[in-house]
Amino acid sequence: MDSSSCSSCEAFDEAEDSESLQTDTNKPRKRRQSAGLNKPGIMGIDVPASDPMLPQETRLSSLGAKRGVGHLRRHTLSSVEHLPKKSYTHTPSGRKKRSASTSVRAFFSLTYEQATWRKWLYALYVYILIIGAVFVPNKWIGVKDFVQTNALHSYEPVGWALGYLFGDLPKFRLEVVTRNLESWICLPSRPDFDDLGSLGGGWVQHLRHAIVGDANTRLLLSAYYLAVISVGLIVVLRLSPVYEVDTRRKVFHFMMVAMFAPSIYIDPTFAGLALSIVLAVFLLLDLLRASQLPPLSKPLAAFLAPYVDGRDLRGPVVISHIFLLIGCAIPLWLSLGSLPRSGTGYVQGWEVPTREVSMVAGVICVGLGDAAASLIGRRYGHRKWLWGGGKSLEGSVAFALAVFLGLLAAHAWLRLGGWPSSTELDSLGTTMSKAGFCASMASLTEAVLTGGNDNVVVPVVLWTCVKSLAI
Repeated sequence: MDSSSCSSCEAFDEAEDSESLQTDTNKPRKRRQSAGLNKPGIMGIDVPASDPMLPQETRLSSLGAKRGVGHLRRHTLSSVEHLPKKSYTHTPSGRKKRSASTSVRAFFSLTYEQATWRKWLYALYVYILIIGAVFVPNKWIGVKDFVQTNALHSYEPVGWALGYLFGDLPKFRLEVVTRNLESWICLPSRPDFDDLGSLGGGWVQHLRHAIVGDANTRLLLSAYYLAVISVGLIVVLRLSPVYEVDTRRKVFHFMMVAMFAPSIYIDPTFAGLALSIVLAVFLLLDLLRASQLPPLSKPLAAFLAPYVDGRDLRGPVVISHIFLLIGCAIPLWLSLGSLPRSGTGYVQGWEVPTREVSMVAGVICVGLGDAAASLIGRRYGHRKWLWGGGKSLEGSVAFALAVFLGLLAAHAWLRLGGWPSSTELDSLGTTMSKAGFCASMASLTEAVLTGGNDNVVVPVVLWTCVKSLAI
């Protein structure tokens, strides 16, 4: 056959193929009647389309013909006509979409710059309200008036706080007296150095009242707290790229032990006041973070993100650090509420003449017991409790041992410091047996408590045991 006839045949075949393709796109091809025999194979024998001996193109085209879609296209998208249309009233699963409220719809028409300006104006409005509620006198919503009436015997809170912290500094006292500010700023009385032995209360109390001064002692404690926090943050930042979240979180537990275990006996009311103020600041900052108010929300979220666990993802508020602080503070607050108060002048009711081990029960429980149970249980905990919950026997033993040693250390520091105790002095064996029982009860409570937050419940249980046994 000559070349002209061949070319005409090829043109006829191409036209026929194009016509058949157009027909295939307009109407679906009928399914073949034969099942499993789709295309004549080699030497006229019908073979299944899935036979591996057939070429890949033959198998693909045969499978496409079997499904009634014509030639199967590879590396192409399906026809746009077959895609479902997007619904503006229903979700892809068929549920009806929630319509935005009328108060929110007005913001949809704002530009990015307008929305940013409104957000900053709202943040400024909130900050002004917070400052006004804290510092502006108001008998209905003012925090200042409430504190002045119920805690400070009508002394002005700002002047009281200045004298409470800086009243023993010679330059500060001189400025207050020179400018006639004694009616506003409360200055502590100076001790009589002629009779230092009459102060009593042990050598630590003697050092605090007669040598250093009450206000200077609070300044030194504040500097000590800041130093521990700084060192702890440096350690946490160094551990962040290496260790897991749970290990990094336990650094904060040890920070609480380092800060409050040795300092609560020195000035219990100051430690309780510091914990109260920090807790209020934590709640306020987390409220600002959850509200996404600039400029504090983003830095706070970025700082807390590496230390968030599953319990913090149940709501908008990050509760881990808040409950850690509450667990350390509740036993101290309960002890201060149960002990008699003393003090004269502007510090009337702000001195505690006696001490007891139950003051540090929360710090020992959360800082030592919980951290030891978590670190040991995660690495060596192979035997689980029968009631489930993920708690291990090894972790519970570590919890009990850490609390037992912590109670003994707190009892020893109370006796060595010479503070008057509200409990009678027991023998070493009796003290160890009481501490062992309290530690066991706290450990068992921590193991049983699987659905609640153990950082709050277990310290209360330990405080109850220590207080009732009078360790």
